[in-house]
Amino acid sequence: MARLFSLFAVAFLGLQLIQIDRASAASNRIVAVGDIHSDYKQALAVLQMAKIIDSKGDWIAGQDTFVQTGDNVDRGAGTIDVYKLLQKLRGQASAAGGVVINLLGNHEVMNLGGDLRYVTKEDTASFGGATARKAAWDMQTGWIGKFVYNSFNITHIQNGHTLFSHADMSVDWAEKGIDQMNYLSHKALKDKKFKEPIFTTYGPVWNRDLAKEEAGEDQTCEVIENIKQILGVKRMISGHTAQSSGKVLTLCGNSYIGIDVGITAYYGANRAALEIIENSDGTQTVSAIYPSGKVILS
Repeated sequence: MARLFSLFAVAFLGLQLIQIDRASAASNRIVAVGDIHSDYKQALAVLQMAKIIDSKGDWIAGQDTFVQTGDNVDRGAGTIDVYKLLQKLRGQASAAGGVVINLLGNHEVMNLGGDLRYVTKEDTASFGGATARKAAWDMQTGWIGKFVYNSFNITHIQNGHTLFSHADMSVDWAEKGIDQMNYLSHKALKDKKFKEPIFTTYGPVWNRDLAKEEAGEDQTCEVIENIKQILGVKRMISGHTAQSSGKVLTLCGNSYIGIDVGITAYYGANRAALEIIENSDGTQTVSAIYPSGKVILS
């Protein structure tokens, strides 16, 4: 019913529901990367390490799927280059039979809504000043604003087995379903209502309860299991909560994996990506990729 409602509302209100949760490349390899925060140099390094791009920044991943879980902006000076890279890779991946999936982070929402508290002076200068930067983020006329509005969803399920969101999912939001969450986020953006519940503290762009195990280990694992059952997935992948260790966070038998490892120089210039290989027997092999090599998680 929620899906029928969202599709009807999209047609009635003229919204664009980005159906990336149905996207699937022919390859059995998925690579996910967390928060980049305007650090173009680090973005290139991590994507090269994960064999998504070559030394020139071009797509080499064939029919693979690349998921970026949001927060490409703020804290650094390379916003323009980062979003140009993501735009280019979407086109190159599509031409090769691959897929790039971009998710909204809280910092995308903040910049779309004019909340610029984490924008650096250097980043503003790279646009040619505050007026030009604001124009670039306009959802109707700006190149970044239009790109984010038209291409980013708030959550994604990959081939029925893995849930991706920028921040932590909750039971209440999971019960609404993927399509409804994506519809609500795009309606809020269209209406310029940046303080709607889906964009606030316990929504899937801000929530940190699972990563921080706020309810304790046992209760956190129970919540994660409930969300998995509601959405029919095997695992949940989130960014948002930076790990001081520089390593991915795994909880509850790898049912939850946090992939914000602090890629940006602001958080330590760490490098890591997550790889999921879909096996012929219906299982998945999940690994963390580091400069030192690959570590199998499950």
